[in-house]
Amino acid sequence: MDHNSQKSNTAHVELVQSDTNVDDEASISTQPRTSTWKAVIGNPKIIALCLFANIGGMMYGFDNLVLSLSLSMPAFAQQYGTLQPSGSYIISASWQSLWNALAQIATAVGAACAGPLQDRFGRRISFIVAAVISMAGVAVIYTSSNPSTYLAGKIVNGLSLGMILTTGQTYISEIAPPSFRGIALSLFTFSMNLGYMIAASLALSRTSILDKSSYQVLFAVEWCWPALILLFVFFVPESPYYLVMKDQTDKARQQLEKLCGKKEDVEPELQRIVNTYEEEKRLHEGSEASGFLDCFRGTDWRRTRIILYCNALPQVIGSTFMANGPYFLVQAGMSPFRVNMMIELGIGFGIAGSLITIYLMNVCGFRRLIMAGVAVSTTLYTVIGIAGCFPSSSTALWIVGIFLQLTWWTFGPTIGPAMAIAGEVSSMRLRAKSLALGFTFNYTFSTIMNVVVPYMFNQDQGNWGGKIGWVFAGMGIIALALVFLEIPETKKRSFPELDSLFLEKVPTRSFKTARTVITHEEQKVVD
Repeated sequence: MDHNSQKSNTAHVELVQSDTNVDDEASISTQPRTSTWKAVIGNPKIIALCLFANIGGMMYGFDNLVLSLSLSMPAFAQQYGTLQPSGSYIISASWQSLWNALAQIATAVGAACAGPLQDRFGRRISFIVAAVISMAGVAVIYTSSNPSTYLAGKIVNGLSLGMILTTGQTYISEIAPPSFRGIALSLFTFSMNLGYMIAASLALSRTSILDKSSYQVLFAVEWCWPALILLFVFFVPESPYYLVMKDQTDKARQQLEKLCGKKEDVEPELQRIVNTYEEEKRLHEGSEASGFLDCFRGTDWRRTRIILYCNALPQVIGSTFMANGPYFLVQAGMSPFRVNMMIELGIGFGIAGSLITIYLMNVCGFRRLIMAGVAVSTTLYTVIGIAGCFPSSSTALWIVGIFLQLTWWTFGPTIGPAMAIAGEVSSMRLRAKSLALGFTFNYTFSTIMNVVVPYMFNQDQGNWGGKIGWVFAGMGIIALALVFLEIPETKKRSFPELDSLFLEKVPTRSFKTARTVITHEEQKVVD
């Protein structure tokens, strides 16, 4: 590589503002685009690996809802709560906040640790370490008999969740081709909703059971997810990107052949990975080995901001509130059985929304879907807030319950494309660390919400009821402005294209129409 040229790269890139959509085949000259569904059909092994990497989403969804479902079970309250003068058992808001908040802090710490762990030992080792930690954490949860031991188990399991989620998104972003990489990353939302559905379905038949088995069965099922990871991880190829960064090009070629099949010519793809890494090294020549601080420097700071905004969106549309939904509705006066029925309905909406999103991402793009999802969520929470102003009305209670479940529809259009953009915008050398920062921010934000939200709706504290909707409606308005100003369209962009767009400081709203022409000479901008 010529280090004296101004911008040497594998690609000669011309950025021209036009009204042409990036899907126009003329926009790339040496890296032909394949239609999404043709690419999906032609890469069954990569699809299977993406599903494997999304087990973390299922783990998180299941674990996130199990606590709230358990809180609505009399046996759980009797085991971990305190006896009231009325003869009933109540788990204090302080314990609820600790269980939720410290588990989320642990998830944030696990996500932060996953970045350096992946860069040092690889993506496969990170999966294995996280799964082993999860097995230990679930064991503590299952055998716990008091609130403090249960808290310890939640913390240990939280560490593993942060590691698995970060590693999974990093791995998917590095093995999936641009034509369906965004959709593969967005499967995180579908997996999370599937985890929710499994938890709610199991709990529905156990609400009337008055012994420990009512909730312990839910705890035991949590062993299934790390067991699946440990069972299949040894058949998972290592990320070629990681191996190239470790100067193990021959091993990277072998792993690409496993991913694509030996009949495929993997040399062009291997060369693109090598050249992308070499160009990033050239641009940062003389700097020390990449660390977390590099995520806040130069063009990487813009990329990091986008990742942070995308990871904030789950909390903005009320993912913590939804996880506490069963207990919230019980506190509002709904019977546990009806609550579980309502939650299953909402999760069904969420799964349907996630599946529809997979199609809409290919048609509408990522940015537009995020804005639509946040706008609808904001509207729904406004209705909930209005209904909450009439706490004595049974009709208002049903409006709160129904509209709360309708917000599940917005999970797919909002979180799915947001996770796709977050997984695509980081530079190659900082990908593991950037995504670790994103998930760390997500769960730090979640920690704050898990402390605050129970105090908002618990009867012995704020007792806000549906008026809590105003909080999320307000956050939604702020999020809409940030999405419009900061989050670009990345649909079907290759990593070299995205590198060029960020390097040339292309405005957010111009990412969709900026045309890139790929050659193999040098990179420059044409006005």
